[in-house]
Amino acid sequence: MSSAPLAVIISRSARNIQAYCYTLAQELGLTLVDMGWNYASSPDHPEDAYHLVLSITKPCRALPQFRYTREQVLGYATDTTKAAIRSEIRQVLEACREDR
Repeated sequence: MSSAPLAVIISRSARNIQAYCYTLAQELGLTLVDMGWNYASSPDHPEDAYHLVLSITKPCRALPQFRYTREQVLGYATDTTKAAIRSEIRQVLEACREDR
């Protein structure tokens, strides 16, 4: 992996997205045990290579995954993409809570 993808994965935006996931999981009563970013440029997903995976154990076992472009991840800190990303994450995590 070149340093460009790593710079996105460790950026303030990426950390802020993770902080939002953690806070939202607590708010919803979910047990979030792990989360992490990956970069995988593949023929199936050439446009959204940044991949955030969460590991939830309670009230259900789930591995929600989110795919974003470089611009989407970096736009979070500047509020360009924050609302859309938060909306998507909230929708998925609320569904995990409802799957009890």
